[in-house]
Amino acid sequence: MGAKKKTKKQLEEEKALAEAEKKLQEELERKRAEEEAERQRIAEEKRRAEEEKRRQEELVRLNEQAPFVLERDATMIEKRHQAVKSRVRDLDDKFLACDPLPDPNDERDLTTFITLWSEQKDKTLQEAVNNCQEAENVIKAINLILGEALSQYDYAKIHWCQEYIQKIRTIQMDKWEKISSDIFMYIEKYTEQTEEER
Repeated sequence: MGAKKKTKKQLEEEKALAEAEKKLQEELERKRAEEEAERQRIAEEKRRAEEEKRRQEELVRLNEQAPFVLERDATMIEKRHQAVKSRVRDLDDKFLACDPLPDPNDERDLTTFITLWSEQKDKTLQEAVNNCQEAENVIKAINLILGEALSQYDYAKIHWCQEYIQKIRTIQMDKWEKISSDIFMYIEKYTEQTEEER
């Protein structure tokens, strides 16, 4: 025997019950979502408050340290000046060795070297290579001065060193470009075999 057919009233009651359950479920979901959103908002506010607190503490620490940093910089600058004044300069090994390279501490000597080298035309490939190596040796000497300037916070000297290194590097690149151009233009001269090589 088949299931008893539900009356219209029973169907309406079931429908109303299902709708009520659906609304209740939706209400629970909405409340859960609101609670989660509130929890995240509180957590975000707490994180921001902690971040602001850390930032304020860092600012206080930096403000407390600022006089010490300024004092340290001033002391380093003063010590640098004293070191320069008290430095006894014996006759440099460079002069004793008759080194043709310019004295990197003497700006006039360095400028003369750069000007003469940039205007001079290299007669041979070997001469060009030798001159570029000499310039590299000058850069090494300037780098020593740069290292000392960095350790003493001598910003003017740092800028001076970087400027001269850049000038020499620019001329070097120009010289290498001319060397390369010369090689490609007269390739036969460089690839020609001597009698002994044949």
